[in-house]
Amino acid sequence: MVWAPAALLLASVSSRADVVMQPEDESKAAYVLNFVKFVEWPDSAARDPVTICFVGAEGVHQALTAGIEKKLVGDKRLIAIQLASAPAGRCNVLYIDASMIFDQAPARELAVLTISDARNFAAAGGMIELFTENHRLRFRINVDSAHRAGLRISSDLLKLAAGVHREPR
Repeated sequence: MVWAPAALLLASVSSRADVVMQPEDESKAAYVLNFVKFVEWPDSAARDPVTICFVGAEGVHQALTAGIEKKLVGDKRLIAIQLASAPAGRCNVLYIDASMIFDQAPARELAVLTISDARNFAAAGGMIELFTENHRLRFRINVDSAHRAGLRISSDLLKLAAGVHREPR
């Protein structure tokens, strides 16, 4: 039974990888929660509860859902949903994992805040791109994509962004 020790070794390496990834997932979840606080949806899309959907990114989803019943955005409750594919309009926020980005197109012209850790997500039309720089989590914002969707991003959040993408006029 040579395969049993190999399977045990693989399982222990896999579980250690989950532990290593957990702080990054928690940071990303905290960013997502804070992004929601600095975005204004049009009246037609401003719902209670605020629904945050995840395609992939199970670790970020789990980090956000830990204690979610105690988290509020203003006076609104939060719900986090794990999805197999991008929904059409049932979410206020859509987080697409970088590994899933080629299968999913950002929700354009829907009042849905799109977030991903995929490279060049903001330049490709997504709204908020998370990335790591010098061991710090940073973000870029595509203001034009947000405006087309009817979302207003606070100038306070724009000031914190590592980059703000605007299309040439």
